[in-house]
Amino acid sequence: MAQIDRLFSKIDPDSGTFAFDQNVAKVFDDMISRSVPLYADVQRSVPVLTGLLDHDPIRVFDLGCSTGTSLIHLSASLPKRNLELYGADNSQAMLDQCEDKLSTLELAHTIQTTCVAVQDFEIHDASVVLMNYTLQFIPESDRPALLERICKSLRPGGFLLISEKVAHERAAMHDALTDLYFEYKKGRGYSELEISRKRDALENVLVPLTMDRNEQMFLAAGFSKAEVLLKWFNFATFLCRV
Repeated sequence: MAQIDRLFSKIDPDSGTFAFDQNVAKVFDDMISRSVPLYADVQRSVPVLTGLLDHDPIRVFDLGCSTGTSLIHLSASLPKRNLELYGADNSQAMLDQCEDKLSTLELAHTIQTTCVAVQDFEIHDASVVLMNYTLQFIPESDRPALLERICKSLRPGGFLLISEKVAHERAAMHDALTDLYFEYKKGRGYSELEISRKRDALENVLVPLTMDRNEQMFLAAGFSKAEVLLKWFNFATFLCRV
């Protein structure tokens, strides 16, 4: 079970930038559920959209799978479907938490995880690719090639579901959205000190792009459509189809 996230009440970001290490992994499930608007809605959308696919088997790749929440929820929601579930993450600490969770569950499907940078993970004959809050941590120069490779890996009818923190092209609006987001986190029990420290730790580690820039990248990678499925101020979920 995830611990309550009080990480940045204890850690000063001056000691280093944000990393998905053991300290973060222990509190990650609580951290993301309290820090990311519409997170639960994104999780609910995964089995709904996957369940609409009519081919068999349904091969799902979760890039940046962290503690395995999406894949576990997918297996539990669609126990009678023939699912092949693969997760990749570059943090062994996060995957260790995933394995701890899996050891307590009896799922209908096997979830295979690999510790690897998502840019290097092999994807083939994919029905679904999930990349929730992952692309924003990848160097911007690497993103187009990764998206193009994902697009080429998808079977007809398949899709990429991707969630990102997004920037606004106007500085004043970007600042306003940032203030709204900080109020959101304060409403979920984070102190101003915790919010400030985490913001400083994530600077130049999490690099968001604008909505337009993300959509341009998706289309340039070969996707025929990039629909905005969910949006909350400076967070968005895109459904990209081949």
